[in-house]
Parts: sequence; structure tokens; C-alpha cells
Amino acid sequence: MRGSGFVIRDSRDDDLAAITAIYGHHVLHGVASFEEIPPELDELAERRREILAQGLPYLVAEAAGRVLGYSYASRYRMRSGYRFTLEDSIYVDAAELGRGIGRALLSTLVERCDKLGYRHRGQ
Repeated sequence: MRGSGFVIRDSRDDDLAAITAIYGHHVLHGVASFEEIPPELDELAERRREILAQGLPYLVAEAAGRVLGYSYASRYRMRSGYRFTLEDSIYVDAAELGRGIGRALLSTLVERCDKLGYRHRGQ
């Protein structure tokens, strides 16, 4: 998917440094994460591997070779009653807020999850 000056694509291993920096900023300065200490790159790499191993999407927004934000879907709870329920996580570089990157990441993420058989109940 293309946005205004950026593209949404599957994440790659070489995106992890940028993902770690973006998430670290949000851990320290935001309210979206319940973590208090930013995890290291190796920890985020392992989390990403787990998401991908479940066949779930992990996306980035990129412009000119630079990661502007990222999103992924993960299992909401491990209990069997939640097996069809996912939650989304979206983080955008603080310098890139207000450009529609988060909206584009969410839209693409929902489309990908829908193709996997999950359903979205939007507003």
C-alpha cells in the first residue's frame, strides 16, 4: 500500500534497529505501552519472530529507505475462547506524526488479518 510519500510493506530483519528506536521512544514518552523500560533489539527481534511464526502480519511504513512506523497483529489472549481474536499495535516515529502513517498501517493490517480469516468490527 502507498500513502502520501510512503509505502507499507512487510517488515524485515534489517528494520529492527528502527523499530527498537521507535518503540523505545513510545515506552519512555507515551502511554500506549505498559512497559517502563525500553526492550533491547534482541528482545524485539524475538517478539517479531513469534508474531511471524504464528502467520500474523508485522508491517512497516517506509519512505526513502527509512522506517517511519510499524504495526503488527498478535493474539489477544491464549485461552481457546479468544482464538479468533487479535489485537493491533501501531507505533509511529514521533517526528512523523500527523501524516496518516498510523491510519495507513492500521488499514493495511486489518486487510491482512481479514484475508487470514479474522474479522474486523469497525465503527
